[in-house]
Amino acid sequence: MKDVWNHFLTAVMLLTRLPVGRWCRHSPEAVASSVAYFPAVGALVGLLCAGVFAAVECAFPVKLAVLLSMLVGVLITGAFHEDGLADAADGIFGGRNPFQRMEIMKDSRLGSFGALALWFVLSAKFFLMEAILAKGLLFSVQAIVCAHAASRAAAVAVMQLQPHVGLDTTRSQPFCRTLTRLQVWGALAPPAVLTLFCFDVAAMQVLGSVTLVVFLLANFFHRKIGGITGDCLGATVQITELTVLAALLNRS
Repeated sequence: MKDVWNHFLTAVMLLTRLPVGRWCRHSPEAVASSVAYFPAVGALVGLLCAGVFAAVECAFPVKLAVLLSMLVGVLITGAFHEDGLADAADGIFGGRNPFQRMEIMKDSRLGSFGALALWFVLSAKFFLMEAILAKGLLFSVQAIVCAHAASRAAAVAVMQLQPHVGLDTTRSQPFCRTLTRLQVWGALAPPAVLTLFCFDVAAMQVLGSVTLVVFLLANFFHRKIGGITGDCLGATVQITELTVLAALLNRS
């Protein structure tokens, strides 16, 4: 049981800025095993975002509630996934070959494609969340939590489908290269069950949409750079969040 808790805390430490380091025994084995808990961390982030969403919505305009909820998510994760999305967009659309694309991804500066990708994704998330709130507060909270959990599960699925091809050692490399099928199923099953529990029939469209996006992204990354990098995983998280929200809004 101690190992399970330690692996979960390791996942929290890897994916967020939450101060859990003092309770976490860091080791290569813990990092590798933490992958199965990525969706649980996503659900935790989603709960915190949804909590702010629900609290602010009671007394302030909906738009402010949505903005603050998104801000909390960015602060908790340190814009980890947003940064990955921007770097992936700059590299994939700015480079002419796989090597050049990965070189651009390593550059910390924000380019035109990265800025446009961030603008589009954040704007789309804002509009989708605003529309989802009209479906009711409980539905909105469930949607936010499921979107965050499913997006991290999607990243794990992409890890399984494509090899890590980063040019240097990154935070994603250790668990990408030691991923087991048991860890993959341990990551994918809980978000699927949670979505089915929350949304019943509508969950099938959500899960089908996420599955399609995972395969499309995995194939896209393979064609562009021959595999994935940590930035590709960040892009996967952001795009999958939008997919879940859009599927729920369309089905509800």
